[in-house]
Amino acid sequence: MKLGDKIHYTEDLTSREINDKGNDIDLQVILGITIDPEPYEKVLLKKGEHEEQNACIFGALRDIKSTAIYSVRSICHRLIIRNNSIVKRYWDIIMELILAYNVITTLFFLAYEYPTGGMLITDIVCWVLFIIDIVLTFYTEQTDEKNNSIKNFVGIANLYIKGWLIFDLVAIIPLRSAGYEMAEYLLRMFRLLKLSGVIDITDGTGISYLLSYFNFGRREKSGKITYSYTSKIIASLIRLFITIIFTVYFMGCFWYWFQRIVSNYKYSSSKEGVDENTFENAFGLADMQSKDIALRSSYYMLTTIATIGYGDFMPRNVYEMSFAIVAMLFGVTLFAVIMGNFNSALTYYTEATSAVDCLGELNLWLDSLEIIHGKIDKKLRTNITDHFKYYFEKDRLKNLAKNYWEASTPENLISIDQQYVSSLPEEIYNQILQNLYSDFLQNFKYFFGSSKVKYAIIPHLQPRRYITNELILENDKEINELIFINSGSVSIGIILNGEHQTLLLCEDGRTIIGDYPILTKVKNRFDYLALRISEGFAIDSNTFYTILNIYFKDDRNNLLAIAAKRESNLKRLLNDYIKRSEFNLTSIIDVGKNFDIVIPKESGKGENMDETEVAKDLLELAENGKSVDFKTKNILNIVKNAGELRRKGYEKMFL
Repeated sequence: MKLGDKIHYTEDLTSREINDKGNDIDLQVILGITIDPEPYEKVLLKKGEHEEQNACIFGALRDIKSTAIYSVRSICHRLIIRNNSIVKRYWDIIMELILAYNVITTLFFLAYEYPTGGMLITDIVCWVLFIIDIVLTFYTEQTDEKNNSIKNFVGIANLYIKGWLIFDLVAIIPLRSAGYEMAEYLLRMFRLLKLSGVIDITDGTGISYLLSYFNFGRREKSGKITYSYTSKIIASLIRLFITIIFTVYFMGCFWYWFQRIVSNYKYSSSKEGVDENTFENAFGLADMQSKDIALRSSYYMLTTIATIGYGDFMPRNVYEMSFAIVAMLFGVTLFAVIMGNFNSALTYYTEATSAVDCLGELNLWLDSLEIIHGKIDKKLRTNITDHFKYYFEKDRLKNLAKNYWEASTPENLISIDQQYVSSLPEEIYNQILQNLYSDFLQNFKYFFGSSKVKYAIIPHLQPRRYITNELILENDKEINELIFINSGSVSIGIILNGEHQTLLLCEDGRTIIGDYPILTKVKNRFDYLALRISEGFAIDSNTFYTILNIYFKDDRNNLLAIAAKRESNLKRLLNDYIKRSEFNLTSIIDVGKNFDIVIPKESGKGENMDETEVAKDLLELAENGKSVDFKTKNILNIVKNAGELRRKGYEKMFL
């Protein structure tokens, strides 16, 4: 069909060619409707306009739909409560406290008496808060088993449905309103499964977040809580102690509830018809207050599961005897495990903090030295004892420590050859080190990153402590150790006129001392001063350099880049400090090993002059009242002996 041919539109909007030559093509009747024919190019134009119009309509609808979806998603995204939100932190504290209260009171209500008055009102308030918590959970960011963050409703709902939703819903069914109080309290027992999270005071949420306000654990800016090694041991002891108390309380409540349930059974009554063959009636507990009954019931369960059995309380019928048998079988085992863990944790804490045996061996060794070589200076002996007492208390590695001085080859520095762990897989060994030094790795995560070099370094770490105003590392001194300051306050600066001038203040520890000089084999340029008691760990410099240079060359470059950046920042701060300050000649001599003397342009001299020319020009400048500028370089390249300068010109250099 040519462009000039004519076509007609039919009612179904399809085009047809007109081939009837005998008829008047100017007017045709098709399907009963008269339609004027029109040129093909005009039809194409209209068709294009029609398609363009449809495209605009559908595009607009699509844009509207996309905008609506985006708006809805944007609103939903804003509604999601983030894990690091302060509101969520406080809500977790409230809900953990309410959960603990609800579990304790539910056991009390089930065993001894139903709530009335103020306790009933409090119980209803707790019930409402649990409902609110269920709703908020659908709007709260979650993490899956791979520790991936989930921030969408579908993902959160799926995770919650597969997890705690069913238990949470069952625990809030208000059966009490229908007269089934006991059934409601029994269903609430599902909340016992969540109780382990409440007594875990090192998980960084809820109660543990509250305790961080009392300096139990250090709160990061992100909201994460990190704990020291000693804090974790103390926390484990507290958790075991709480577990023992709650186990006894739970068994006591459950026992008393059970003996009341079976009180009217066939074998619970005496032959005389008097119902004395029950625990409650036999020992006159029915007339006591609920709190007194709870104390006696818990006491009886404690003596039973601890296999003490004083005989002042005992089961009175076959049902109670059956319960006591089960309690002794399972309760004794559970109680023994808990007590065993408690004793182990207590022993480990004592060994980790007191180090009595180690100090005893040290004193015996010092005594043997005095027998052979004579009396040791009292102050020296005290310093040795104090040093090793702290060392033994803070040494986390114990038998896991590697003695670098015993290594015959570099391979010995990184090999796993310590007793007890040599047969473990490397992953398990690394997890042990990571748990022992979790706070250390958190503080220096920017330094180690994801590299495995940390697992090679940790076995060589030794505890260090620096008292207030102690000079940790002095300018131009040999670097023997790489020091990681874990806590405390350290000033990095220079000493002028006998006083320490601060360039950079590290108020919360977390600074590394000596990595740049060790990695570059240059002398240290700065002074590191402990402003208050500072604690950390140290590794021998040669050991650190050997491990990096042989086994972690790529990581060595990364660590060197971090160290160089820190060193560059310190030099910049030093240069800025010098420009802001005025120095006399004594100051020049003090900092001479760190700076170049720069002769002003009007002297017509350059920097590369011998010391005689420098001294002569400095004296001339001083006599003329001209100032002397400094910049960060090494003055030893120019001036090696400033004695004459010090004798003749220092009084004139106060400019």
